[in-house]
Amino acid sequence: MNIGEEFERRALRVLRTIPELDPVVSLKRELSADAVMRHSGIETPVAIEFKTRVGSAAAHQIVHQAQQYAIPMVVIADEMTGTAREILDEAGIGSVDGLGNIRLALPGLLMKVTGTKRRPRPPANTRLSGKSGLVAQAMLLEVERSWNGSELAKLCRMSPALVHRVLQRLQREGVVTSHGAGPGKTRRLTNPAALLDLWAEEQRDPRWRQPAFLLAQTTDQLIHSLCDGLEATTADYALTGAAAARTVAPFVTNVLVAHVWLSSAVDAGDVCDQIRATPVDSAPNVVFFQEHDDTPLAFRTRRDGVWMTNVFRLYSDLRRDPRRGREQSDYLREQQIGF
Repeated sequence: MNIGEEFERRALRVLRTIPELDPVVSLKRELSADAVMRHSGIETPVAIEFKTRVGSAAAHQIVHQAQQYAIPMVVIADEMTGTAREILDEAGIGSVDGLGNIRLALPGLLMKVTGTKRRPRPPANTRLSGKSGLVAQAMLLEVERSWNGSELAKLCRMSPALVHRVLQRLQREGVVTSHGAGPGKTRRLTNPAALLDLWAEEQRDPRWRQPAFLLAQTTDQLIHSLCDGLEATTADYALTGAAAARTVAPFVTNVLVAHVWLSSAVDAGDVCDQIRATPVDSAPNVVFFQEHDDTPLAFRTRRDGVWMTNVFRLYSDLRRDPRRGREQSDYLREQQIGF
């Protein structure tokens, strides 16, 4: 690589760790660009944006920023989440990160490399998971509302201190703005798409799973028997995944497995007994999820006599389903969420 002194040193360190890019990039200022990509005899001036870490919210900000450039843009980061790479890729922005991931689509150059290094998780108190994620869901459910911290604390049953930390993070991420000061200070969501991506990105796999098999000949019969059985129990629950999406936003696919969030206070094995389902180790058609608390049931909705997760939890759960979940979540977002 031909390296210019004025280029960000940390960006150079990231690029030097990726052998696939040598000698594609000439890092010197030419044609009012930050760098020139050279490949197959073609030179392409590019604007470079360097970040220490790029999550989904930061990616949305970069996409907005890129509109001012008349040349292609490439983002270089020490760490970049998978969702952030997808957002940048959809906007035609290249990305390179220190984990070895490359997505470049330029004249004469098409490169996609999946890194093998693991991305460190952000500190637990900054993640929008568990109780912290309730703030995000509440704001997404009422995107036009201006929120006072005490209102959110009461609605989400959280401490005002935790709500304050979450709101501070969302303001740093650029997805909310604040107005006023003191006890009357309010926050308003300014980029719901970025907040949804950020929240969904930081969800964890369920802490506990109980796979089971419920006798049914068709998808309709499975969902009907499952929901009737759950309604007859005393367990708090919320249908999610493809089974819930089939009612909210029908998608052309079979529901091979129905997913249900159960309250942390109930025993999944007892629920199986009550609905006449058999716990199994493989080939289930029902899977019960549980967490150490009931946050997955927050803001659940009643539809056609059945409890379902709220649409944003449903979106997040679908994205984690390997069975065409990404396609279904995208369809749900287009049809029901709209941002």
